[in-house]
Order: sequence, then structure tokens, then C-alpha cells
Amino acid sequence: MRGVLALLVAVAVAALAATADAGTSDPDAGSVTIGLSRLVAVHGDEVVASGAVQPSFAGQEIVLQVSITEGWSEVARAVTDEQGAYSVTFTADRSGAIRALVPASGASSDPVDLLVSPHVSVSAKRGFAYVGAQLSASIRPAAYSGRVSITVEREGRVVGRASARAENGRLRATVPTPGIGRFTARLSFPAAPGLKARELMVPVFAGGRTISIGSSGRDVRALVQRLAELHFHVPRAGSLFTSELADSVIAFQKAFGLPRTGVVGPLAWKRLERAHPLRARYRGPALHIEVDKTRQILMVVRRGSVEAVLPVSTGATGNTPEGRHRIRWKAPATTTWLGSGILYRTMTFYGNSFAIHGWPDVPAYPASHGCVRIPVWAADWLYSRSPVGETVYVYR
Repeated sequence: MRGVLALLVAVAVAALAATADAGTSDPDAGSVTIGLSRLVAVHGDEVVASGAVQPSFAGQEIVLQVSITEGWSEVARAVTDEQGAYSVTFTADRSGAIRALVPASGASSDPVDLLVSPHVSVSAKRGFAYVGAQLSASIRPAAYSGRVSITVEREGRVVGRASARAENGRLRATVPTPGIGRFTARLSFPAAPGLKARELMVPVFAGGRTISIGSSGRDVRALVQRLAELHFHVPRAGSLFTSELADSVIAFQKAFGLPRTGVVGPLAWKRLERAHPLRARYRGPALHIEVDKTRQILMVVRRGSVEAVLPVSTGATGNTPEGRHRIRWKAPATTTWLGSGILYRTMTFYGNSFAIHGWPDVPAYPASHGCVRIPVWAADWLYSRSPVGETVYVYR
């Protein structure tokens, strides 16, 4: 009989302890309130919890707890004053419900939700146009990991996107910088266990050095990529600025009304950022060539869109015949009665005297006897994809 009574007493005590830990208590035990100085915090911020106990008297111990997966975890302790009030400061380190518990009576407050986001310190190095800027971040807590998305904006317009993975509180990323000047990088850190998502705006700056034939570096490689994005025909260049690349730069400068120097400086870098692929004047036929004598460029048009742009030099006297023509015949190479020289990859489009052909010298202005000169390095490419019969428009 004594054993049964002991067992019943033990069960009752355990039940009472469990009830007190869960935040419930006898209504006669009184009550306790809680308020937080902030409901949203960054990891490491100080938060003040305050409230009062009823009935009120001094010296009552208050335990501040945060909800965790296993139940509740203590974060701070306080003692009431003569009015039964308490105030305690704690460090925010995770999201969760916060409550105040009076151990003596088992009274607990209604929980208040606290949202905590990771603490992020970011530094960004000055970048280069179209190469990007290097960014690094230190994150607390040190265990934070997750894929961070990066959105780059300029004047309220999205101009680039990237992502990088943060590991153990560290992030290294390359921020796209499509141009020169100031950009804003929006970093979106995803939620993690005990942490809510966080978004940060970081200023990023990029410069652009002046580059020309003989220059080398990542910005040269980036220039080639940007010209290709705008559908200018580019050589297979790596990180070296070649004379062939200068031809592509001149084509770009011609197309957008810039000085035809073949040198890329601040003006060209800025225009590269704002530029969009050129539009053809004619939508049909599906495959055709357009020669713009005013801008001194040739556009290869496929299904209504400009596929490639080449620099040209047309007749010095303006005699390159305008209108709608077609490629009448082709030859790998021809000669001319106007002087010595080989017309490389000849594609005749008017009579037997006017053709599109490769030539060693393609200046930025009209200089030919009437033909349409293109750079020799690009002639094979154009010749191989332009069949006899293809339409050729020539206009101002």
C-alpha cells in the first residue's frame, strides 16, 4: 500500500513540474506580463524585456525563456522591484517566442515573437567595367550557410544578377558591373534555422581604363563578350586587344555615333552599357544583307533580326549603288583592273564591278572605288554564309 501511495505522489509531482515548465499554472498563482523593446532584431543586438508580476512584491525571480525545438531555453534572469516590475537585457541570437516565467509560482506570460536575422558586414572592392567587383561578407552566427542571390541595379533598373554560397559565416562573390560608375547590389540572404531572411543594399563602384591595340587583361575579354552580346562580329580574341578587335570596336562606334577611333575609353564604356542590338531596316527576305553607307556598317540579317555587324568602307565618291540587289556570283578571290591587289572572297551584287569583298585596309570612312570593303579576317565567315541570290540592300 505504501508503495502505491509513493508512486501516486511521484506522478503528481512530475505532472505539476511539467505543467509549470509548459507555462501554465493555477490562476490563483498570479500572472506575469512581458514586452520587448523590439520585435525584429539583428543577431547580436541587445533587446530589453520588461513587465510586471501580479500580485506585486519585490524580490521575485523572473526567468526569460526562448522557444526551441525541444521546448524552452533560458536566456536571462531578473528580480522584481518594489512594484513587482522587472527589466532585463539579453542578446538576440535566434528567432523564437519569448516568455517570462515565475519559477516560484509557475506563472508564465503570453509569448511574444522575436524575429532575428543574421548580422552581415560587407566590403566591396572597386571593380572594372563588365569584369565585376569583388565582394566579401562576414556573417554572424558563424555557422550561417546558404545561397545568397545578388541583384544589381542602376537608376532603379536591374542590370545584372548573380549568386554565391555563404559557408560558415563567410561569403565571397563577384558582383556584375555592366558599365562604369556606381551600382547598387541587393544581397538577399535566405532564412536559416533560427534566423529569418535578410536583405542588404550595398553600393558598388566600377571604373574603366582606356584600352586599345596591345592592351591586355580581363577587361579586354569582357569587351569582346559585350560586343558579341550586341551582335557585333568579333574575332576569337582572348584577353589581348588585337587589330581585329579594333575593327569590331570601330563598327560599334560607327553604329552608335561615337568617334571612330578603335579605342575604348569612358565614352565607349558608358555607351556599351546603354546600347541595345541594332534593328534591321528591312524585315524580309528572311536572309539578307544591309549596307548602311551613312554609318559605314554591314548588317547580316536573319529572320528579321540583326545577327552580326561588320565595319565597311564604301565608295569614296559615294558611287556604291544604292537599292535592292542580290549576290550575282561569288569567287574565292578576284583581281581588279583598278590596280594591283586581290579582292578576297568576292561577292558581286551589281553588274560585274561592285562587290562585297575582304580587303587589308578598311578605314573608318568611305575610301573604296565603289565596292564594299570588309576586314579580311571576317571575309571567310561572311562568304561561307551568304549564298548566291541572297538580297543585298544598300542605302544611306
